[in-house]
Amino acid sequence: MTKSSTDVYFKQLNGIRFIAVFLVLLDHWLVPILPIPLGHLGVVIFFVLSGFLITRILFLNADEIESTKSSAWPKIIRFIYRRSLRIFPIYFILLIIGFIFNISNFKELWPWLLSYSPNIYIMLKGQWLGTWDHLWSLAVEEQYYLIFPYFILFFNKKNYIRLFVIMIGLGIISRLIFYIILPHDTIEKYWMFSYVNPISAIDCFGLGGLLAYYYHYDYTYFLNLAEKKYLLTIAISTVFISILLSHFSKYTYDNLWFSVIERSISAIFAYFLIMTALMEKDNYLGKLLENSFVMYLGSISYGIYLYHNLVFNYYHLNENTIWGYLSNNFSYINSLNSKLIILKFSINFLILIGIASFSWYYIEKPISKFKNRI
Repeated sequence: MTKSSTDVYFKQLNGIRFIAVFLVLLDHWLVPILPIPLGHLGVVIFFVLSGFLITRILFLNADEIESTKSSAWPKIIRFIYRRSLRIFPIYFILLIIGFIFNISNFKELWPWLLSYSPNIYIMLKGQWLGTWDHLWSLAVEEQYYLIFPYFILFFNKKNYIRLFVIMIGLGIISRLIFYIILPHDTIEKYWMFSYVNPISAIDCFGLGGLLAYYYHYDYTYFLNLAEKKYLLTIAISTVFISILLSHFSKYTYDNLWFSVIERSISAIFAYFLIMTALMEKDNYLGKLLENSFVMYLGSISYGIYLYHNLVFNYYHLNENTIWGYLSNNFSYINSLNSKLIILKFSINFLILIGIASFSWYYIEKPISKFKNRI
């Protein structure tokens, strides 16, 4: 059974976007009181969700190419155009702000940020980028967008499942090789190489693609699997067990859970989370995902993620962040850095929502009107 609908917008997935970005905010803003790191889980959810949505769009294009016997190249050009229109405008606006205020030594880092390759910088230099740290995940997604469409639009659909299995295996194996071959000291010092490597994240996109395949081409199987509600419970339980085992391991990074297993288990959880959301059932998760406020925050989630380090980051308080400015100029605000941390989180969250909302209404939405020009 094939899913007949040609819809590519799923309103309930805005709630998934909110969950993902909120996990990142918790991880970056509540470090003193957060017992375990959750940011990586949020990023993995974004990767799997991107894999699902992008692959679903490409399947629709592939079906049209097959039925009309038309060329794939116009579809590829249109895909790149639409993704660029969605991603680039506010990204480059943020870079302009970084240039004006030289945020986190922007004038040294700009070639990597401008070329969407901050993850490559992190891999080569073995160090983070200050306020620009979080852009590594956007770089990984963009590198994926530039390559993946060719595999879907030029491959026979009989090879799709094989492609996704290879992607899943490649991601896991690449992390396993890093863990097995390199000595302890190297892993502890250069763990970022595997963490931000696009190959080491490809299993997340592969799982998203596999989910899109079953949703689009084998909807009966999708429904049968989605009915097994216990799978989501097992998946989230396993995620927290893996995070705890990694957190309490002898070594921070040189442990099997962090280096290899945690990302895979998180991706499997994201797989079942997205699958459950697509069912649109009248359950607690469905009500949360379709709550109007949650859906709104999900719709502006790209801006929330992009701007959040500019507002505040526990590790980069004084690197030209808005909270750093407020702390330096208002004694009461400064006092919140060591007490009333939840209040500090709330204030920053409101500031961030304001910035992301402005960006959404006055930049992103107006620009999105041009997406059908090609």
